[in-house]
Amino acid sequence: MPRLPFTALAAFEAASRHGSMTRAADELGLTHGAVSRQVGDLEKRLKVRLFERTPQGLLLTDAGRDLAQACTAGLGRVQESWDRIAGQGPERLRVAAPRTWAALWLVPRLGRFLDGRPDLRLDIEGGNTDRASEAEAGWAVIRYVRGGDPGPEGALLSEESLVPVCAPSLAEHLSGPPDLSRHTLLHYQASPDWSLWRAATGTSLDGARGLSFSESVMVIQAAMAGQGIALGRPSLVLEALEAGRLVVPFGPAVPCGDRYVLTAPAEGRGRGALRAFRVWLLAEAAADRARLERFGLPFTGLGTGG
Repeated sequence: MPRLPFTALAAFEAASRHGSMTRAADELGLTHGAVSRQVGDLEKRLKVRLFERTPQGLLLTDAGRDLAQACTAGLGRVQESWDRIAGQGPERLRVAAPRTWAALWLVPRLGRFLDGRPDLRLDIEGGNTDRASEAEAGWAVIRYVRGGDPGPEGALLSEESLVPVCAPSLAEHLSGPPDLSRHTLLHYQASPDWSLWRAATGTSLDGARGLSFSESVMVIQAAMAGQGIALGRPSLVLEALEAGRLVVPFGPAVPCGDRYVLTAPAEGRGRGALRAFRVWLLAEAAADRARLERFGLPFTGLGTGG
């Protein structure tokens, strides 16, 4: 068997996960040029392009995607075996999840999971892709699925609706949906949320000013700052509602079918911290029902599977 270029494969694997040579270099403690040369050498040896270089970043080719999945799964298993045999260093838990869900739902609760686990190393990576290779390598993987789209197999964490939310100071000037036309509506550029809410409620939004953002977490941050009215997904704004940073000035909450799904690990899979994280995650999601009821917001029960 020919010797595999493990150093170059590690550089390629990091670049494939991050979609960036620079971020891969930061992770590996190398320079951008070193990572770029390693990937270039692989492409020369294989006589095939592994990435398409675009202004938005690196995009895997079909060949690159095939190699990346194998590298992530294989290197992940090697790392787990190394840690187990060496018996040193902290236990490691790696989580891949949508950025907004991680920022608004997961991060505020992490203390409850980490309490009593001082030696656990936790890595959270944002993004909303299938992550099949990461799941095989022992990651916890959460996916966001838009309403109407086919969903992956797994455990349903929440199925979302859309409800107006704003800062308490702004709510003082809102008495009902007709008032929206006199205020600023906060939009997530990739989503038709306000169009869906308007169609479902028959509310006219003519005359409303608009402020749009490329990241949905920015929409909620702008709402907390009093810059306008956003459409929040109940599970994601729950922490802010309980802290008084956001309020629901009026309804209704309109179901949209969007959902968050824990695709990995499956029940009974994984080791130690990974199994504990799954149990904790499902318990936290189930507890949201009673918390949301205090604000009159709907919650769709947890599903099982995967």
